[in-house]
Amino acid sequence: MQAVISLIMAVVTTLNASLDILGVHDIFSRTSQARQTAAMTAPEPLPTAAPTDAFLPRAGTDWEDMTYEHYDPQSFYDRTDQLTELAAGEDKAAVLELYGELRREFIRIDTMDSVAYVHYCDDVTDPYWSDERIYCDTLLTEAGDALSTACSAIMDGPCADAFSQHVGRDAAAVFEDYTPMTDREAELVAREAELVDQYYTAMAAAGDVTYVYLGETWTPDMINGYQGVNLANNDYYGYLEVFYGLQKAVNDQVGPIFLELVQLRAEMADINGYDTYSDMAYEQLYGRDYTTADAQVLCDAVKPVARQYFADTYYSDLWNAADTVQPALSADEQIETLGRVIQQIDPILTEPWQFMAEHGLCRLNDSPNAFPGGYTITLSGYDCPLIFNAISGDCFDFKTLTHEFGHFTKAYYDPTPDLLTSVGSIDLMEIHSTGLELLCTERYGEIYTQGADTARFLVLGAQMEQIIDGCIFDEFQRRVYAQPDMTLEDMNRLFAQISVEYGQYEPYETNYGWVYVSHTFENPLYYISYAVSSLAAIQIWDLARQDYASGVRAWKAVLNADAYTDGYMTVLPKCGLRLFTEENAVAEICAPLMEELTRLTGGV
Repeated sequence: MQAVISLIMAVVTTLNASLDILGVHDIFSRTSQARQTAAMTAPEPLPTAAPTDAFLPRAGTDWEDMTYEHYDPQSFYDRTDQLTELAAGEDKAAVLELYGELRREFIRIDTMDSVAYVHYCDDVTDPYWSDERIYCDTLLTEAGDALSTACSAIMDGPCADAFSQHVGRDAAAVFEDYTPMTDREAELVAREAELVDQYYTAMAAAGDVTYVYLGETWTPDMINGYQGVNLANNDYYGYLEVFYGLQKAVNDQVGPIFLELVQLRAEMADINGYDTYSDMAYEQLYGRDYTTADAQVLCDAVKPVARQYFADTYYSDLWNAADTVQPALSADEQIETLGRVIQQIDPILTEPWQFMAEHGLCRLNDSPNAFPGGYTITLSGYDCPLIFNAISGDCFDFKTLTHEFGHFTKAYYDPTPDLLTSVGSIDLMEIHSTGLELLCTERYGEIYTQGADTARFLVLGAQMEQIIDGCIFDEFQRRVYAQPDMTLEDMNRLFAQISVEYGQYEPYETNYGWVYVSHTFENPLYYISYAVSSLAAIQIWDLARQDYASGVRAWKAVLNADAYTDGYMTVLPKCGLRLFTEENAVAEICAPLMEELTRLTGGV
C-alpha cells in the first residue's frame, strides 16, 4: 500500500467531521436560486461518547473561547523521529507513552486546522485566514505522515504486539501497511490546497463579472433579478446569451484551476496504484462499499425519473416563491425553532441541541464574504462539532440548519474513532442529515404561518434535484478523471451532454455552470453521496407520512449504525430500507415523492 492515508489526510479528517456543503456557488441555476441549490425493533439510544484525549473538556467548550495559534511543528517532528528510534528497542512503556503524547499533539494540530477553516469561512477574502488555512491543511497532512511513519516503524519492531493491542487491530493494520509520503506527494498535497484556495478566492469575486448585450452591461445580480425576468419575457434568446455569457466569464476564470487539479489528482492515483482517481476517491476518501460501476447503474436508473421530473415539476412557479414563506426566521429564531421542533421528534436530539445552543456552536453568517454554504465540522481537541451556514433570509436557511443538525447529532454522540486511520461512510452520514431534514418537513405547519406547503415543495423538490445532481456530477467527474487530458471546452461540452441525458434543457452544446459547485474542486466525487442518501431519506419520509414513529425509528436505526465499520450497502437492509441496486428500486422509491410534488403544485 502506498501513502494513500497521507495523501488524503486533510480531506479525510474534514470529511470524517461530516463536512457538508449544500448548494454552494451555483448562483446561476434556477434550483440554487430557490434552495441556494419493514418493521423493525426500536434501536437503543446512542450513548454519550466518552471524552477523547481532548485538551479542553467538552463541558467547558465555547466557540468564543477557542483560540488559534500558528503551530510550529518542529518539536512534533523531533519527537516523531524519537518515536522511530524507540521503535527499534523493547521499551514498550516508553513507546506507548510517547505515542500517546504525539497523538494528543496531532489532535491539537487537527483542531487548529478546523478553527482556521471556520474563521476562513467567515470571510473567504481575508488573506490572513486564507494563508493559515493553506498552512494548516498542508501541516496536517505532513504531521499525519510523520506520525504514521513512526507508527509503521513500531509495527516492524519488537513492540508491535503491545502497540497493536493498544491502538486496536484496524489501526494497527493501517500502520503496518503504511508507506511514507514522498517529496513529490507532499508537493501534490500542498499544491492541491493552494488551488482550492485560488478557487474560493476567484468565486468570491464571481459576482463582479460582466457581460455586455446590446450596449448594456449585465451582472449576475441583474440576470438573477427582476431585470433578468424582464429580459427573458421580452427577449428570451437575449436572456440566454447574457446568462451563458456570464457563466462563461466565470468558467474562463476558474476552469483552468480544475484542469490542474485533475492532472494533479490523476498523478496521485497513479502513485497509489489506481487506474483512475475516481476509484481512489471512492475507496479511500469516502469509505464506499459500492464501486464506480455500481454508481453508473444508479445513474442509468435515475435518468428516466429525472426526465419525468423535468417534464412535470421543474418549471413550477413555486420554485420562485421562497419569499412567500413566513415568518422569515432570524438566526436566533432558527436555533430556537430547531430546539422546539426536535423535541417533538425524539428525545435523543435534545442533549446535542442544548449543548450546541449553550456553547455557541452554530454559526449562522449573513456576510457577503462568507463561505457560501453550510457544513458541520468536528473540533476534535474540544470534543465537539460545530455548524456553519451562510444564511440568506428565506426558508432554505432552516432547511439547511435541520440538515446540518443531523450531522451535528451524530458527531456529538459518535466522534471519529481515530483521526489518523478512520474513514467513515459519507453516504451514511448524509442520511443522518437528510433524513432529519425530511422528518422536520412534517412539522412545517407548526413553524410557518404562511406558505408551509410551499416550503415543503421546495425542500422535497430539492431532494429530487439532489438525486439528479448527485448523479450528473458524479458521472461528469468520473468521465473527466478517466480522461484527465480533456480540455476545458471538452469538459463544458461533456457536462452539457450528460445534463441532456437527464432531461435538462440545454440551448447550447456547452454548459459552463458546473464550476459553481465547490465539491467538484474541493471534495471530488462527493456528490453521489447526496443521491444515495436522498434515496434512503425519501424512504424515511414516506414511512413518517404513514406513521411518524416508524419513520423516526428507521432514521434512528441508521444513526445507530457504526459508519466507521459498516457501509451503506450493509446498513440499509438492516434498517428496513431498499438499496438502489435492487430492480426497479429507484423508480419505486421516487414515486411517492413525485406524487407529492405534483399534489403540492396543484396537479392533483
